[in-house]
Amino acid sequence: MKSKTDRNLTGPAGPKRILVTGASGCVGQYLVEELLAETPHRLVLVVRTPGKLPAEVASSPRVEVIEADVADIEAYRGRLGHIDLAFLVAACWGGPEAYRVNVDANLALTRHLADNGGERVLYFATGSVIDADGRMLPAAHELGSDYIRSKYRLVEEIEKLRERIAIVGLFPTLILGGGDGKPKSHFANLLHEARPWAWLARFLRADARFHFVHAKDIARVARHLADAPLDGLPEPRRLVLGNPAITVNAFLAQFVGYLGMRMPFGIPLKDWLAEGVIKLFRIELSPWDRYCMQHRDLSYARVYGPADFGLPVHCPDVATGLAGIGLR
Repeated sequence: MKSKTDRNLTGPAGPKRILVTGASGCVGQYLVEELLAETPHRLVLVVRTPGKLPAEVASSPRVEVIEADVADIEAYRGRLGHIDLAFLVAACWGGPEAYRVNVDANLALTRHLADNGGERVLYFATGSVIDADGRMLPAAHELGSDYIRSKYRLVEEIEKLRERIAIVGLFPTLILGGGDGKPKSHFANLLHEARPWAWLARFLRADARFHFVHAKDIARVARHLADAPLDGLPEPRRLVLGNPAITVNAFLAQFVGYLGMRMPFGIPLKDWLAEGVIKLFRIELSPWDRYCMQHRDLSYARVYGPADFGLPVHCPDVATGLAGIGLR
């Protein structure tokens, strides 16, 4: 007989009530769109500014919007009603609110579901807080930004609740998305900022690897996990989301190729040269930035994408991702 935390959410009970935080952000908008298009479930969206939601979402009969600060759970707890499943997407990127939103609110909502018959919680962390084999990365806690340190703390604390409710952690890598009426991801904005310097960047070569993933592909995986059995997932359930690892040089070649440029001879970006570029352009690096410069293989032994669950991949390559964010 399966325990409460192993039960499948599908069944004769019909549509579920799903809580989504961060529904007006980049990943959140793709997720809500996916849930409305591909499931019969009803959605409860906690958002600070409902006006940021697409009109078709706000007016959907399957959507209930609660206007509230997600961190002020006491202000809206009584309005939640019964929630079967939660997607905890909302995030604060820094400052004193980071722990309040990224840790306290997510833990409080998880405990609320566990106390009131909820079945499953899927929370969003970041690939930065775990190492290549899925173990917690101490350097993220020691050197990371407020955002990274708070996500590290979230993973530590929320996994302590695994005996009370099924918990799945989603750890996205670099996220592409937006540009189609949705907010752009941080990585998408960075690529837009880098666009004027592509002519120069094409001369540089770097020994590094990383993963990227489109927000729509994150949404597809997350939607699938709303109803799928969790038995086959590793314990603890930490799913790194990303396309297969790509080298910086391969990404750069596809980036400049998309822009109609050729990759000429390359200058290896040695540490001394990198330091020179940093000084020339007055780039400010945090301790975490320095750590990433020294540990340039940011790949993982196991990553997940839609294809792992028999779903079509929206963004299989760099060119598709660049076109999607409106880069020209």
